[in-house]
Amino acid sequence: MPLSSPLPEIRLAGFLNSGLGIGETGRRIARCLQTAGVPVLTHAWEKHDVATVPFETSTAAPSGAGPGISLLSMNADQIPSFLHQAGPSFTDQKYVICVWFWELPELSPGMEEGFRQVDEVWVATPFIQQALLKRSGDVPVHLFPHPVEACSGSAAEGRKRFPLEDRFVFLFAFDYQSCAKRKNPSGVCEAFVRAFPEASGSGPLCVIKSINAALHPVDHALLKRRWASRPDILFLDDFLSPADRDLLCWRADACVSLHRSEGLGLTLLEGMAIGKPCIATDYSGNTAFMSPETAWPVPWQPVPVGRGSLHYEATQVWAEPDPAAAAAAMREVFEGGPEVARRAATGQESVLRQYHPVLCGKGMLGLLEKAATLKPRKKPPLPGRRTANEALKKVKELEDRIRQSTPSRWKLPSNLTATRNDMIQLAGAQRHALVQLSAALKFQDQQAKTRHQYLLRHNERLADQLEELIRSLPSGQPAGGAPHP
Repeated sequence: MPLSSPLPEIRLAGFLNSGLGIGETGRRIARCLQTAGVPVLTHAWEKHDVATVPFETSTAAPSGAGPGISLLSMNADQIPSFLHQAGPSFTDQKYVICVWFWELPELSPGMEEGFRQVDEVWVATPFIQQALLKRSGDVPVHLFPHPVEACSGSAAEGRKRFPLEDRFVFLFAFDYQSCAKRKNPSGVCEAFVRAFPEASGSGPLCVIKSINAALHPVDHALLKRRWASRPDILFLDDFLSPADRDLLCWRADACVSLHRSEGLGLTLLEGMAIGKPCIATDYSGNTAFMSPETAWPVPWQPVPVGRGSLHYEATQVWAEPDPAAAAAAMREVFEGGPEVARRAATGQESVLRQYHPVLCGKGMLGLLEKAATLKPRKKPPLPGRRTANEALKKVKELEDRIRQSTPSRWKLPSNLTATRNDMIQLAGAQRHALVQLSAALKFQDQQAKTRHQYLLRHNERLADQLEELIRSLPSGQPAGGAPHP
């Protein structure tokens, strides 16, 4: 597709080789823009604590200078760290666009720092947009069409790769790194047990597919222990190849997500794109593409986030899905019939119409063409050690230059004038260094507070897990091990 006007250099940076959901978003943006005829230089920011996905990043060297557009596929709290590591080439004279995700109606303290380093923000759903607009100030927050790519393969290939006794399969997939309490896998299990009180050798299966359980072993162990009496609930924790992940989606007969909140709900989009009936909490980002005409929305009640939610403040609010309503939806989908087939087909048509990669590429191209006509905002220096060190280095250079002046320089009025100018310049450099040191200390203080709050929530979660583990022990068995003889 020819461009209506030449675009400046586009640099896309993010977790492009990561198994994280935001890494997948970055990869899809790159593919969509390339399909739309937009040359994109890609920069993968390494994240070593999660599995990697093959993705060929650019080998061509960026110009590194002059106007251009930097497109950052990362969240607000990640921007300062990335820019500190990447240096000024992504921001100097560049129009900076950031693709953000968020899962609650309000931002957490300190996240607004990300707005200071960007010219505009792209978000995938109105739910995220409403949350960000409360704190974005004069930074525009645009909706961008998030592409959905229909899973490769077929239902037959999926059944061959994952036979699962040829039974009806409800599939829920999630990442432990995205907060298990928010994703709510236990809620899916509870609804399944309500819908099918007796496990049957020929009845449906509930497959709980996860990644990164090794990083959250207690959460995973407690989840499996709670539902160990149900052989029809299967737990699969493994990082599948993109091809196998697609085939597992094809193998499913229905997709379920009883989340407490979602920014988007990409696995639901993927399921709907290949015609799977989808059951999900009728709250947050997924409501942008799910309705009673296209899916099975589950009613909910607002509840506090509560203790131990890691990324999220306890006083915020999210949704508690109704397990009875979810169970009824599972029964309806399992029993099938013309209405189930019609609604699933309507959902598929709706998703492919709104989120087809070609259409999304055109939408993103339009946003980039508009951005290319705008001037970058004057951004404050990124607070941190590097900026402060550069300011101190300048002070030392001026001090050395003044110190090395020869005594003869003080004898003539012209030399005295030069020395006075040096001293004025030194005083200015010292003031600038103090400002940068103050900003760096303030930034580090905010980071320390954020980390402190995270650790407090982590400790709360561990305490709750310990209580749950003690409650789950058989009666009469001491917490320390086997019963005494």
